[in-house]
Amino acid sequence: MTTIKTALAAVFAVLSLSAAAPAAELNTLGKADVERLTADLRNPEPALREAVEAKAGLDPVVITVPGLSFGEIGPNHLELKYVLKLIKKFLPGKNMSEEDLVNTMVAFDKDYFFPSDDEDVRDLAEASRARRMPDNYLEAKLKEIPGFGDRDIIIAPFSWSRDPGDTEKTVPELEKKIIETYDKYKATGRPVYILAHSWGSVMTHTALHRVAAARPDVKINKLITAGSPLIPANFVVKLFIALEVKKEHLEKAVTKPANVAVWRNIWASRDAYSNNIPAADANFQVDAQVENVEPTLIDLILHNKLFRRDAKRDLFKIRDIKAWHGSYFFDYDAYLASIQKEIKVQVFRPVLAPQVVDCAKAEAPVCPI
Repeated sequence: MTTIKTALAAVFAVLSLSAAAPAAELNTLGKADVERLTADLRNPEPALREAVEAKAGLDPVVITVPGLSFGEIGPNHLELKYVLKLIKKFLPGKNMSEEDLVNTMVAFDKDYFFPSDDEDVRDLAEASRARRMPDNYLEAKLKEIPGFGDRDIIIAPFSWSRDPGDTEKTVPELEKKIIETYDKYKATGRPVYILAHSWGSVMTHTALHRVAAARPDVKINKLITAGSPLIPANFVVKLFIALEVKKEHLEKAVTKPANVAVWRNIWASRDAYSNNIPAADANFQVDAQVENVEPTLIDLILHNKLFRRDAKRDLFKIRDIKAWHGSYFFDYDAYLASIQKEIKVQVFRPVLAPQVVDCAKAEAPVCPI
């Protein structure tokens, strides 16, 4: 109904502003005509903006911006080093070991802490930190979308060190990448998208604001953020963001860049690095329908010796940073032995892929919900 109202509003605006135009001319109105006739409409809603800036069904150019090298894999030495630095800075009287911090980041709540000598949890954390996503994981996953080979999507990867200490010098390079990509393809009529994951979304947010000031003609049709820590929901991540924003001279306020037509944000409440972003046009919480099993697991840990060991491991699984932070591209799948429950959450094809590929235009659905 909202879409219908939006379409009617757009038609009404065009007719109102061009009452003297012959009916035959109205039938031949193009994109430029619509933009000219609706130029005085202030702050059109996202659906209208998306319709006005449609690119006649052409496949997009997608700039991919990956996250930190440790952002996708859960606690590891580099991550713990940065967070321990934060704790010492903001809580000088607080002593916390790396083992304590592993437990904290698994649980995200003091009621979930485990003893520092808990071998089960420590083993799981060790296995998690051993895995690392390659630098090209974003473009590699996009190419796995069924039917991708039959489309004409252009991927423009942005490569960087994926070290947070390089953020300040990397943002100008990202600005340049955005401007060069827009200039290269603007004559083709292709829409330009940006897919940014994790810390990549933080750099992209700042870069887009700077591009808007330096080159207001540059337009990004869609910004897609996944696992973005722009609005931290977790105490540890909040400290990390606060320090990095100041140190790397990033945008302090999270607002929608003026050069972005549509902003889609994908997040999970169990992903410590992500959150709902009010500035985005739409937010998709991928674990919204996942049963809240944590209280049951905690009860088993506290009161059931027979299932305590399995319940501890299951609590780690359901709160595993690596699993949820990578779920936007690799889905989530875990079997909780203590309560005999398998949890499967498909994210990539039903939620993320449609933001890049217009599934409705495919001969057969390539990313059904």
